[in-house]
Amino acid sequence: MLAERLHFAALHLMRGVRTADRSLNVGPAQLSALSVLLSGPKTLSEIGEREQVSAPTVSRVAAGLVARGLARRVANSDDGRSSRLEITGRGQRLIERGRRARIAKIAAALNELDTDERENLERVIPALERVALSVLRTKSTPRSHRPS
Repeated sequence: MLAERLHFAALHLMRGVRTADRSLNVGPAQLSALSVLLSGPKTLSEIGEREQVSAPTVSRVAAGLVARGLARRVANSDDGRSSRLEITGRGQRLIERGRRARIAKIAAALNELDTDERENLERVIPALERVALSVLRTKSTPRSHRPS
């Protein structure tokens, strides 16, 4: 089944490229939360929703990011009782360094393919991007595809 094969490929691709993150000395939860902040400051609730983690978890992750100087708390202009988390320059540089390392790892694997295989992949990338965005927008698993 196409969905199963794509799931297998995506899962193993991401597991493989995540090994490049080890050199950053920041855990996957902090890196993932930090990447959420690239689009702008977020409340802890917004980060938790995006990352699908509980309030205590996102609070611990945020505290770690702030302690490491990768993010900072800023006033929330929408609600004076709360704050938002904002990525720092140091955090942006860390994310970019990780991105470059992951892309280099993927590029090395692509170089092992022959020209026809690379061209075939190039042709399906737009469809894969649409599938990825559709999956991100979907709030729950369709009833007919829920595991039993």
